Amino acid sequence: MDKQGEAKDLLIRQYDYFQYLFEQEQKRAASIVGGAKVYIAFLVFILGSILLKVLTADKILLIFASSTTGLTEKIIGGSIILAAVAALTAAVAFTILVLKVWSYDRLCDPIERFKETLGMKNELEVLSKSISDFAIAISRNNRINNARAEYLTRGLNYLLAGSILAIVAAFTLNLIV
Repeated sequence: MDKQGEAKDLLIRQYDYFQYLFEQEQKRAASIVGGAKVYIAFLVFILGSILLKVLTADKILLIFASSTTGLTEKIIGGSIILAAVAALTAAVAFTILVLKVWSYDRLCDPIERFKETLGMKNELEVLSKSISDFAIAISRNNRINNARAEYLTRGLNYLLAGSILAIVAAFTLNLIV
């Protein structure tokens, strides 16, 4: 095999690898969105079952209106409820950030690529340009996926904290009232 054939073979292998990496980032993005959808479903369940069924406004107001409830109990009960609501609100906010529309890089503008390739000398230049486009898109999309994964992790942390606090608040409310 001559030098040009070896160079072409190397570029084809490199092109295939970068295409694989690009596809992996696309799969990763879909996985992150899938995780966010699960979190949303769980948040709806938690908000619906605990906050709307167990921690009703009537029961919460009863804590503060009751003459048998001491000031310390009112402060503790109210604080736990507020902390649960704040944590679940943060979980919703971070999960929504994951689901918002992000500007992913596409590989290239097909019309512009066609125009560029008309002026290229050989197939090696075309492959090199394609690999370069893959590398740029992979790098940018990886940064976006990392940010989305971080938001999803924060959302999960707040979801767990809010769920635990909501359960504690429900038990506390039943003890106080």
